[in-house]
Amino acid sequence: SPQVTAAHDGGFLSLECEIKLAQKRPRLESSQTEEEEGDEDSDSDDESSAKARYFGYVKQGLYYVTEMERFAPPRKRPRTITKNYRLVSLRSTTPEELYQRKIDNEEYGEALSLAKAYGLDSDLVYQRQWRKSTVSIASIQDYLSKIKKRSWVLHECVERVPENVDAAKELLQYGLKGTDLEALIAIGNGEDGGRFIMPGDIDIEEVPYEDFLSPTEELQRKKEVEAKKRQELLKKVDFSSLTLEQKELCRSRLKLLCYLDRLATYEEILGGPHAAEQRYNAEFFKRFRNQNIVLSARTYARESNVQALEILFTYHGSELLQHYLAILSSFPETTSPHEYMNLLPEACNDEDGNLVMIPWNEQRHRDRDWCEEPECRAILEPNPNDEAEFLYQENPGLLKYQTAELSVELLTDWYLKRAEDIDSFSRQVDCALSLVRLGKERKIPGLELLCDDLVTLETLVYEAACDLTLTLKDLQQMKNIDKLRLLMKNSSKERYVKDAYQWMVPFLHRCESQEAGSANALLREYLITLSKEDLSFPLQIFQQSKPNCQQKIIGDHDQLMSIALECIYTCERDNQLSLCYDVLECLPQRGFGAETNLTKILHDKVDQLEKHLSVAENLEKNGLQKPISFVRNSQTNREEAHQLMVKLTRHTGRKNPPVSENHWKGLLQDLLDMQNIVYTCLEQDACYQIFTESLLCSSRLENIRLAGQMMHCSAVSQDTPVSVAFRGKAHSKVSYTKSIELVLAAAREYFNSSTSLTDNCMHLARCCLQLISDCPPIIQEELDLISALSQLEEFEVKILPLQVRLRSDRLTLIEECISQCPTAYKQSTKLLGLADLLRVSGDDCVKRKGQVLTLLAEQALQWLDYKTCNIHCQELMAAGYRDGWQVCSQLGQCESYQDLGTRQELTAFALTHCPPGVIQSLLAASSSLQTQILYQAVNYQIGSNNCGTGLEAKDSQQADAKASSTRQSADLLHRTTAKTIEVLSNPSMTTKAVLHAVSDSQWWKKSVSYLRPLHGQGLGSALKGMAGENADMEKQGCSPFYENLLDNPYTNKSEVTYTSYEHSPLENFAEVLLRTGKLAETKSEGQNVFPTTEVLLQLASDALPEDTTLALAYLLSLPQVLDANKCFEKQTHSALSLQLASYYYALQIYARLSPCFKNKCHTLYRADPKELIKLVTKHVSENTTATWPEDLEKLIEQLQIYNERLTDFTQAQILQGLGRGVDVQRFSADSQYKRETILGLAETLEENVYKISLSLAQRYNILLWEVYMTHLEFLFTDSGLSTKDIESRMEALCLLETLKKNPEMFLEHMTKYVYPTIEGTDLLRLLYYFSLLESCGCSDFAQNTIKPDTHVRLLKKLKVVATGLNYRKLTDEDSNPLEALQPVLTSQNVLSISKLASRLPNKDGSMLSASSVHAVWLGKLFWNGDPQVLKKQPQCEPEYLHAYDTCAKYFERLFPADIIVLIDGMTFSPEATNLLTVETRLEITKRALKAVKQISDKLKKKNMDESSHLAENSPGSFDEALNHLQQSVAHLETLSHSFILSLKNSDQELLQKYSHVYDLSRSEIEKVHELAVTMSTDGQPLDYIQQLLQAATGPLDISPKAVVQDAVQRIVSALSTNDTALTNGRDPLQVLEGIVIAVHSNVQNRGSLVSSDDLLAWLRPFCGDASLPVKPRIKVLQILEQAFHLSDQDSKLLVFFRSQAVLKSCWPHKQLEIGDIENEEKRYQLFVELLSSSSKWEEMQHLILLLQAWPPVASQAILNSLENPWVKLASAILSHCAAGMKGDMGNEVLNMCRSLYNTKHKMPVQCIRHISSLLQEQHLLQLPALKLMVESKDEQLQTLTLEQISHINKVDDFNCDAELLALLLDANLVVKCVPTIFYPHLINHLLANHEQGDWNVEAIAKHMQEAGYVAESGSLMLSYRGIHPAQFTFNTALSVIKRWI
Repeated sequence: SPQVTAAHDGGFLSLECEIKLAQKRPRLESSQTEEEEGDEDSDSDDESSAKARYFGYVKQGLYYVTEMERFAPPRKRPRTITKNYRLVSLRSTTPEELYQRKIDNEEYGEALSLAKAYGLDSDLVYQRQWRKSTVSIASIQDYLSKIKKRSWVLHECVERVPENVDAAKELLQYGLKGTDLEALIAIGNGEDGGRFIMPGDIDIEEVPYEDFLSPTEELQRKKEVEAKKRQELLKKVDFSSLTLEQKELCRSRLKLLCYLDRLATYEEILGGPHAAEQRYNAEFFKRFRNQNIVLSARTYARESNVQALEILFTYHGSELLQHYLAILSSFPETTSPHEYMNLLPEACNDEDGNLVMIPWNEQRHRDRDWCEEPECRAILEPNPNDEAEFLYQENPGLLKYQTAELSVELLTDWYLKRAEDIDSFSRQVDCALSLVRLGKERKIPGLELLCDDLVTLETLVYEAACDLTLTLKDLQQMKNIDKLRLLMKNSSKERYVKDAYQWMVPFLHRCESQEAGSANALLREYLITLSKEDLSFPLQIFQQSKPNCQQKIIGDHDQLMSIALECIYTCERDNQLSLCYDVLECLPQRGFGAETNLTKILHDKVDQLEKHLSVAENLEKNGLQKPISFVRNSQTNREEAHQLMVKLTRHTGRKNPPVSENHWKGLLQDLLDMQNIVYTCLEQDACYQIFTESLLCSSRLENIRLAGQMMHCSAVSQDTPVSVAFRGKAHSKVSYTKSIELVLAAAREYFNSSTSLTDNCMHLARCCLQLISDCPPIIQEELDLISALSQLEEFEVKILPLQVRLRSDRLTLIEECISQCPTAYKQSTKLLGLADLLRVSGDDCVKRKGQVLTLLAEQALQWLDYKTCNIHCQELMAAGYRDGWQVCSQLGQCESYQDLGTRQELTAFALTHCPPGVIQSLLAASSSLQTQILYQAVNYQIGSNNCGTGLEAKDSQQADAKASSTRQSADLLHRTTAKTIEVLSNPSMTTKAVLHAVSDSQWWKKSVSYLRPLHGQGLGSALKGMAGENADMEKQGCSPFYENLLDNPYTNKSEVTYTSYEHSPLENFAEVLLRTGKLAETKSEGQNVFPTTEVLLQLASDALPEDTTLALAYLLSLPQVLDANKCFEKQTHSALSLQLASYYYALQIYARLSPCFKNKCHTLYRADPKELIKLVTKHVSENTTATWPEDLEKLIEQLQIYNERLTDFTQAQILQGLGRGVDVQRFSADSQYKRETILGLAETLEENVYKISLSLAQRYNILLWEVYMTHLEFLFTDSGLSTKDIESRMEALCLLETLKKNPEMFLEHMTKYVYPTIEGTDLLRLLYYFSLLESCGCSDFAQNTIKPDTHVRLLKKLKVVATGLNYRKLTDEDSNPLEALQPVLTSQNVLSISKLASRLPNKDGSMLSASSVHAVWLGKLFWNGDPQVLKKQPQCEPEYLHAYDTCAKYFERLFPADIIVLIDGMTFSPEATNLLTVETRLEITKRALKAVKQISDKLKKKNMDESSHLAENSPGSFDEALNHLQQSVAHLETLSHSFILSLKNSDQELLQKYSHVYDLSRSEIEKVHELAVTMSTDGQPLDYIQQLLQAATGPLDISPKAVVQDAVQRIVSALSTNDTALTNGRDPLQVLEGIVIAVHSNVQNRGSLVSSDDLLAWLRPFCGDASLPVKPRIKVLQILEQAFHLSDQDSKLLVFFRSQAVLKSCWPHKQLEIGDIENEEKRYQLFVELLSSSSKWEEMQHLILLLQAWPPVASQAILNSLENPWVKLASAILSHCAAGMKGDMGNEVLNMCRSLYNTKHKMPVQCIRHISSLLQEQHLLQLPALKLMVESKDEQLQTLTLEQISHINKVDDFNCDAELLALLLDANLVVKCVPTIFYPHLINHLLANHEQGDWNVEAIAKHMQEAGYVAESGSLMLSYRGIHPAQFTFNTALSVIKRWI
């Protein structure tokens, strides 16, 4: 018995001992449940024990009777006893705990007893048993059926999948029973209690599942009863008002029904119920029953499981058949359509004979359930999902087949599309053809054409050995003729006929079936196309179509002849004559078969063909092969026929060895036969001429003589037969005229082809010409030309005879002779004879002689042989040769030739015959000559009288006398004509110089330019002598003679001189210039008109101050009247100048209105100027409507302008008297300045000035309103008056009455100019301002929210209670009015101001509330205190809490929204974070939360109507406020989060900034999100962002992934729009790089917040957008590439962008697709294409960039060959560059290679070898080649370099430079270069640069010594050690090398 301890702490211990005896034999337990429960006394065990005991007793009795061993009892074996001791703790427990413990210990019986005893839920026991047991019919009955909880049972029925098919079916059936109508109604009535309710008439515990399978009659009866009952129950259900539980029940039933149907389908797929028991797979069925049925169908189709798919179509047709064709399209294209032929759609004819689709034979596993009815489904699934959406997303083209009823047209379209897809995707033509044939068997129309194409494609692919890449689409795009050519393309000659019958004939039959007549046309076109190149294949076709053939390819004889004729004539080859005859033999003879008109025509054409063939045979016999088409085409063309004859005879003439005379005769006969048979367009004489011409041109004397026999060689010869030799026939000779033409042509041909006079061709030319015995002139001219060649050689003129003939100007040959011989001018006779032979100037002998003599005279003059030159000139003058005037002129003007008389004679001849343009210069020269002649005579007389000194003295005295009077003129002349100054300043110049200076008759033209203002200097400053005293034209200038006639005139006192009669009056330079110009004009007879305008203007400008009348006279002499403006405009404005201008134009107008005679003085010029101006002005103004002539209108306009200016000038003088700084001249000239001046005068407080402004405004038509408005603006802005004074002045001047007339403009001006100048705090001025607006009626035009009257009322109240208020800021629509009120709010005025709040607009257009005003005041009170309420400003935490409590007393006056604003200002403002601790802020928020809750509760207790509350003060508003404050409390509590504290306490300013921003965010989603995005763009780690989001309170629903995505999108937007504002002014690419680094770091640390795929997915659309710039897209991909491994697609995209960027800059019109660079082969093709179209260096540079942007070449076949892109590019650079840039291009190629050394594009040695070879092949590019080979570091290339260097004989800049020497030194090749010419240069470079190049000279010397170059090594060391060159000896070198090394 167990031992028990004493009770302690609610329990006791017990020691138990369990004794077990060993089993005699193992017992098999009946079930897992029995084993778990440890029940060994089952019913079956009891039965077996009883039987055993019975038989035991019987055996004992028998043994007792018989003692047989057989019945002896078994021997007892020793039994083993096992004792187990347990120390059990027994404690006091509750029934529930004990119950759960029993269940856990699997003591289910005791647990059930406990449940029954204590009323516990027994479901827990059955649930544990159900879960522990396998699903079977028994376990369902034993356990599941006893569980009452409906939701748990249904969950198990739906979710659990049994391991065998029967159990699965039973479980689903059980679930369906508990979801029937009884349960639905019970739930609706609330009677279920959550229990699993079974149907009333069926008890699952009593009736096993097998009993449902009753006989047919009983089943039928049962169904009827159930249906009747179901109908009754359905009437009780209202599906439109189902509860949530009822809907869930219905959904469970639908799912169970679906699973049951899927199970039945699965059984069918497995092969039926029996097979399903063996092959059932629970895991597969679990997937299958939940899987989208469309997806299952597609999966079976892809697996080619035809049987399963057929079952799905049969039992699930309602779901699948509308996607019938789309599912069939999912079969693999490699699957033969015969395998799923039973599934293919089929068509048949309906009752009306229309072709329709045969519908699929659908079946159902069961009848439709009540929950599957539409009315129920509509409630349960209002928006059903489209299960087939995925099917069409992959292939949108299948959407058109998505229909339940497929039309025949859709079926046809599907068959066509499916066949094309099979061919396109699998290239298995047999599968595509099988599908189409199956479609045709199923009566699908419209497949015939595709079937034919597929048959053709099948033949091409499987029989004709066509290109395997040919697709159906390619074939369909081909024409039939192309298909036929492709069929027969690979057919050999041996199989051609067989292939034609096997392939071509069926193809033609197919084409014929598609379109009648197409077969013949195709065959014709095919044969004709073949015939162009070769007739051998068409010949085989024709041979198989002979009339005697049994099976003919071409059956129609007419067609055979037609095609054969066209083929022969189409053939373009000239060696197919035998084949043409063979084709001719295949044609039927005339009379064979029936004859029609067409047959006769064709036979005639065949006969014509025979003639053409005979001509072609003749041509071939004579060695001139031509195609037959040529004979036919040239048959009627006379020119071509002629050319053919010529070619034939010339070809015979060129044969070597030359042909015999008999051969020539036979050729003549052939020519005549051809002319007679075919070329009838030619005459027979033409054949003789061609024959003779060829004989002449055969370059053989015997043939030329034979040709002489064929011609008439003189005009008097008789027409006799040629010779007896020509086959006994007499032939006519070539006519005399034609003979001359032939001879000339042949002679010229020989002459032109000869290289010199001694050439054999020149002899042949002479022989040809000598055939014509009477030698006519044209023949003689050719002979003379030959003779001229010998004389040209005498003068050593090297020229080809042809060049002599082609020289258009033969005179140039004479020029060359003269240029070759310096003394040629002395051989005039010989040169004149040569000119005659050359026929210089044709037949004009006089011109010829003149031209030659002119050349000789010029050469003599050039060699200064004046005598000979004069002789030739005299001959020219004697011959009267006009063109010789020039050389005569040159000799006549030659100063070195002293014979003045002869020179004058020559000049006279030149003047007689010269062109008009040089007459003037020749006249000057002639005059100069005459002067010199006279001077010589005068000098002779002076010399004889010895009076030269007297003349010089006299000249000197005259110069002194005139010095004072000409000082001013001399000054001017110094700047104009230097030559004249020289004369005046140096009287002792020679007469020759004087004459030369004076002879410059054009000096005055140059001087006119000095009258124009230069470099900004006016006329007044350019000339001296002008009276500066009257420059302002204040007085009228006049001559001193008229001084007494005028009042107060101005006279120039310097002119008041009365000296002797010798006094010379002063002459102005302009007067001199005018006189000279006019004289020159007279001298040129009016041809060179002198430009008087500028001179007259200058004279007038000079005269105006001194003599006004004279100036007016000058102006009246101007050619153009209006040019006087230039003078008037430059004068200073004065009363006199303006009146003078008016007078001038009045004179001109009057003179035009009333013209006067020029020979009489009109009284007009005697009239008083003032009266004349008035008269003309009055006349013009009174006739304003008159139509004046255009020129007169311009004059009138000018008159009015100057009259106006005069008036303005007068007014301006008045203004000037005011001392206001008015510019009088500008006032009179500038209308805008005038207006501004008048309005400016109104800005004054002086009465007189103000009145002047009013009068001026009236004078110049300026509105009085503008003057008043300007004055009012002045009063407000700059007057300095007080508001009261302004008001008084306004009333005194009565301004308001006028200003009221335009209130809109008044408002605009006041708003624009006055209002901005008023201080916002000057409420009195603002009050008056708005009062004025109100008085003027501006309210209607005011656009602001507050009208002027409202402003007035507000200001009247505010000026009392709000001193210091900035009213402008308060009413500014763009500013917050509360900010303006805050400084002035106090406890004294807050109530008054709050009452006015409803009139003040807010920024959003709404009006302020009293609550918001109180809130602002309370905020001010909290922070600053108040003298009345809170006298001291808070300083510490308790004081701030006290301040809050003070503010809280006023909360009832605030709206909830304003309370939120106030509390946020206290706790979430920058001041709060700086002055308050988090604890204080948290306490304030909690107190506010409590206060608001109290106010809300108080409001609710009033129990008032909701409509009586304002929206802002409604309970809903308080709820929002409470939520807001609760959010604030929660946020403040998060500030103690470790991450937030780490940010706040960080040393980094940026992290502290994050902490501050987070503090103020209140955990609001937008602010936290923005902060997170900012952190992401700043490159912060993703862990920081995650911790920030975790720290924030509330349902943020923000993930680090979303944050990074937003940041990336902003960067993409910034890159797309080029707007850096999205990234805070930083470079978006740098920001992106920081984000990528952060993501990469997170991925490296095995984080999963954001993956590289996410980044790529977000950035890939940007990178693929072709509309965006390429550069940023490339940069983005590069950033991603550096951090992550890009996919192949992205890598291709990067290469594509780089390529696109290069192409866009140099080949903008080249459209690049990504397919062009997707693999190495296509990139290579693109490179070759671009290289072939590139020739400029810029394009080559871009090709270099393109290759660098691509991946390196991987193909070894290309990499190490000449096809390497770099090698091809180098070759192109060297071949396309300009010749002058070869050296530069060589260096560029070298630089290109160097740029690849340390890159992935580094070239192999073989490529460097190729490029070096290319460089060496170019002239002058050896140097870069040597550098390249040395740099390669390859031993073979360096050896080759040394070989190249060793062959260099001379070092120059083209094979050596400092860089090459340095490279040789770097490569340690000094020793190997010792034997070369490079060695001295190499050593010099080494010694000069060894320090910079870091070369060890001693080491190099040692290597040289080791190589045997001891002397060279010693010499190097001597130079290196700085030894004097004098000591450089052989012995010294040998000695030092031993000592130093």
